[in-house]
Amino acid sequence: MKKLGFLPCLLITLIIGVILEFTKIWQLLVIAGIIGGFLAKNAKTAALSGFLGLLFTWGVFFLANYMKLPCSFTIAFSNLSMFLGIGLILISLLGLFSALIGYFSAALIEKQ
Repeated sequence: MKKLGFLPCLLITLIIGVILEFTKIWQLLVIAGIIGGFLAKNAKTAALSGFLGLLFTWGVFFLANYMKLPCSFTIAFSNLSMFLGIGLILISLLGLFSALIGYFSAALIEKQ
């Protein structure tokens, strides 16, 4: 199986993450991280693409919600800015760990 570099893994994670985020089930984002990590050529690439991929996914999601209802989103952001900041950190860590799970599971499959 051909392993990919950082940018293709990041784009794959981002695209799959955006598609899964708009299903309104955020737990499915683990799948995007696992797929991006599974295709990465090394652990560093997997970790960075998973971390940034899901971080950018939530950035796209926030931007889409802002474009839909700017006033409501601005009020919510001003009242819950710390919650949203913590949410971004947690989703980034979810991407990091799920991408590493994908990378190491690919390494186990290749050894067999």
